[in-house]
Amino acid sequence: MLVKYGYLQWVSIFLLVVSNSFAGGWEQVTELPIWRMGDAVAAVKGKIYLIGGFDHHENLGGGAPALSTVDVYDTQTNTWHAAADMPTPRVAPQTAVFSNEIYVFGGYDRKGPRGAFRYKRNVEMYDPETDTWVKKRNMPTLREGFSTAVVNGKIYLIGGRVHDKRLDVGVVTGLVEAYDPLTNRWEKHADMPTERGETDAVVVDGKIYVIGGYTWRMVPGLAERFVTRIEEYNPKTDKWRKLPDMPMFRGWFATVAVDNEIYTLGGMNLEDHRVAYISDVDVYNPKVDKWRKVESMTLLKGTTAVVVKGTIYALGGVIGGSRFSPIVEAYDTGFLAVDPRDKLLIHWGKLKKSD
Repeated sequence: MLVKYGYLQWVSIFLLVVSNSFAGGWEQVTELPIWRMGDAVAAVKGKIYLIGGFDHHENLGGGAPALSTVDVYDTQTNTWHAAADMPTPRVAPQTAVFSNEIYVFGGYDRKGPRGAFRYKRNVEMYDPETDTWVKKRNMPTLREGFSTAVVNGKIYLIGGRVHDKRLDVGVVTGLVEAYDPLTNRWEKHADMPTERGETDAVVVDGKIYVIGGYTWRMVPGLAERFVTRIEEYNPKTDKWRKLPDMPMFRGWFATVAVDNEIYTLGGMNLEDHRVAYISDVDVYNPKVDKWRKVESMTLLKGTTAVVVKGTIYALGGVIGGSRFSPIVEAYDTGFLAVDPRDKLLIHWGKLKKSD
């Protein structure tokens, strides 16, 4: 029985240092059972959930129906299985995990007039333990291309694009609304200073970071529609703070947080005014405002990504034009983040005395 805080602290520091020294490279580990695009991803207890989207094979004419299916990848056994279908078929929803349950927000289908996108307010919760879905209170604002982040028991929906009824067009927004899973209620928070969407929000040390994004503005040149802005939101004060911009131009990349650092994966940049997909992985440390590079992915692509116990999984993606790759890549960051039931603590500095 370990009762000394100092001893436990020493053990945790030793394990952290050792684990960081074993950072690995990218490895192709499996392929998607369905070539999904526009799906949402989430990780719970060592399993990765791919939710909704559409089948790339059915989209040659641009009219593939929205999926309700859910594929589950077990990172320990390297196997796939199907979970219960989501009640609402949809493309491009956003997910958040709270208390080991997956919340799915928004998205669209193609059931509008002449196959037009029809956006949704639906919120549904999936319980992996029971393999069941429960409908929750709808989003108060109909929007697309927003990002989500979970802090202190609340799920924040940030930015995106809303419909301007007067102009009858979609306009970019910095709107922030938070959902409380315990009360099933929504509340408004301070708007993000830079209006944008199509980006990820990640949490580091209790604060939300939004990096890059897309504006949808009708300006000449694709580059002018992307932003390199980084902004930090403090939920305790309900205030935003602008940070130095990204040092590189980049769009449609994935973002995850590991050990208080932010990893940006793949996406695209412009070469000679043409879109070029990239495999770069750049890491941002918000505490010291420094960027560094780590090993690139094995494929040039725009992808989605999640983290399981310190390993980043990049799940398929667009590799150019209408071409798609079903390959799942994994990168061991060397940070040994293990669930409490596995005897090691995720938050290394917050150690508890054993009984």
